[in-house]
Order: sequence, then C-alpha cells, then structure tokens
Amino acid sequence: MDWFIDILRHYPVIPIFFTLGVGFWLGKLRYGSFSLGSVAATLLVGIIVGQLDIPIPALVKSLFFILFLFSIGYSVGPQFFHSLRGHGWKQMGFAVIEALICAGTVVAAAKVMNYSTGEGVGLFAGSQTCSAALGVISDTVRGLSVPEPEKEYLEQVIPACYAVTYVFGAIGSAWFLSMMGPKMLGGLKKVQAEAVALEHAAASEHAAGDKQPSVGANHVETTDMVFIGLGIAVGCFIGAMSIRLKSIPISLSTTGGALLMGLFLGWYRNRKPKFGYIPSSVVWFLDNLGLNVFIAVIGITAGPAFIPAVKSVGVSLVLVGAIATMIPMIICIFLGSKVFKFSGPETLGCVAGARCGVAAIGAIQDSIGSTVPMIGYTVTYATANFILVFSSLIVLFVV
Repeated sequence: MDWFIDILRHYPVIPIFFTLGVGFWLGKLRYGSFSLGSVAATLLVGIIVGQLDIPIPALVKSLFFILFLFSIGYSVGPQFFHSLRGHGWKQMGFAVIEALICAGTVVAAAKVMNYSTGEGVGLFAGSQTCSAALGVISDTVRGLSVPEPEKEYLEQVIPACYAVTYVFGAIGSAWFLSMMGPKMLGGLKKVQAEAVALEHAAASEHAAGDKQPSVGANHVETTDMVFIGLGIAVGCFIGAMSIRLKSIPISLSTTGGALLMGLFLGWYRNRKPKFGYIPSSVVWFLDNLGLNVFIAVIGITAGPAFIPAVKSVGVSLVLVGAIATMIPMIICIFLGSKVFKFSGPETLGCVAGARCGVAAIGAIQDSIGSTVPMIGYTVTYATANFILVFSSLIVLFVV
C-alpha cells in the first residue's frame, strides 16, 4: 500500500484527475430530486482523497481558477456590462450588507458559544469560505501587542477552526444555493424561466442596438490563443498591483484581474466579432475544467487537516459552522429578492459572489442550466474580495 501512496504523492496529477472523474460521476447520481452536482461532489471526493496527505503546489490551484474566471468572464461580459449600468451599484451595496451579516452572525455565534478570539476568527474564515481572510488575519495577529504565547495560540487555532468549518461552508453553501435557494425564490422552474427570459432580453437588445454578428457567429473554429494568453497575463498583472492601507495590502489579486479582463474582452469581442474568437465548446471546457480542478485541489489540500482539526476544537464547531453558513444565506436570499428586487438567478449569483462562493456559483449554474447567475456573481465577488476580508477584522477585534 505504501508504494501506491508514494506514487500518488510523487505524481499529484493522478489524484487530481481521479478526483475530477469520480466527482463528475458522483455528481450525476440522483436520489429522487436530490443530487450533489459535480462541484460539491468533486470537493467531497477531494477531501476523502486528501486523507492520503498528498502535497499539491499552490500554483496548480491558482492556474485553473484563473482559467475558470477568465472563461466565465468572457462568456458573460456583454450581460455583465449591461447589468453594471443598471444593478451594478446595488450589487456592490448588497455585497457590503452580506459581509456585515456574515460577520454579525459569526460574532453572535462566538458570543453564545463562548469561543475564544482565535476560534471565532477561524469560524468566520471557514463558514463564510473566506480563505483570503487567513492571510490578512495572520499579518494582523503578528502585529498585535500581546504576549508571544497568545500569538502562537492564535496562529494554531485559527487554521484548525477554519479547516473544520470550511468543508460545510463550501459544500453546504453549494448545495443550499443550488437546491434550496430556487425553492425560496418560487421554485426551480420559475428561476429557470427567469434565466431564459434574461438571456433572450440580452440577445434582443444586442441585436437591436448592433447589427454585427453575435459572439458565437464565426465560421473559423480555431481558438485565438494569443487573445487568451495575453488577456490573462495582462489581467493578472493589473490585479497584482496593490496599494497599502497602513500595513494591509489592497489589490484586485491576480484572480480578480483575470475575471475583470475576461469580462472586458468578452464584451469587446461581442462588439467586434472578428476579434478574439473562442468557440463555445472551448469556453465550456475551460469553465468546467478550471473550476472543478480548482475545487479538487481545494479538497485534497484541506483533507489532511480536517480530522485532526475536529479532534482539536471539538465536533460541536462543525454544527455551529453549519449554522453560521446557513443563516446569512437565508437572510440574503430574502433581501436580494424582496428588498433589492433582483431576479431569481441574479439573487443566487449575488449571494454566492458576496461570500466568494466558487463552489456555489458552479453548483447554481449546473442546477438552473444557465450562466445568467454570473451577472450577479461578478460584481459582488469583486467587492467581496475587499469587504469580506476586512469583515474578518471585525470578528478579530469584537469576539
């Protein structure tokens, strides 16, 4: 058995694609009306495979996530800029409100359960799937004027609590927003019908305002690799540039830059059909491969820490984490549809984006069979990269 595990550890490409294949197969299985979907299933399989303690370079995760964001940005670019003229500022406001609700929920849970500061912060980062918060929090903890043993305790307990609560934070939010979210919004068929209507409206508006062919109208089935390569490179370069607020660096990040460049180039390609052609089948492949390999790596790398973390901080934290994940989503689905008056698909996308829910947006798209929720996801995701991270500091100093 040792030789088998050694092979997997030396060649991580094997467990990655094994997780991908089994995840897609498991995601297709249905029990009545229930199914995990490919994204949640891939994450679950990854966590199981991860018990073998397989090291995977961080670059792999980043590379495939960037491919996913660029391709999905390219496919929804025209709709995104249309929505930005209408609901863009509302979506930013929604993301701020959801971040505050997420922080408030975790603070309340930590107070009720009498958690320490470290446990509360780890609960926030994991239950709200805000992995980026760990870096900011670590920098902040190192700068605190507290005894060194207390700093060491915080640096140990925060990742442990994060690992315990992240699993349901990712899988639970993906399942809830894709399966229960549509039911809260009037049913899956209603949300699907809204998505179709929005797609037709966007297509009709473009046809009326621009006589040029649409994005897919191209007789040459060759992907413009110059367009993809330079587009991603420029987007990542822009995202990598940062400014500093006191000691905290602020930037779009390379992933945010790739997403925004994909949105811009998708929109520009729609206006100039002879420029930057990517066949729809290639967009689908990059979207699904990028997202699910990213999810597989997340699961495999998080797997080894899960069981030790449960033993360290207690099983009750799993339940508390699940509650802290669910409550903000329930509240925000209501706010999105009733207060902000977003459509069903847009509401689901906004809720997922405002919590940086990568697995969730993939599951939502699978559930309703449309990329329309990305219209709500892109603005809120970009906003959440700043706001949700800084909300973690509220937890750090309040709990």
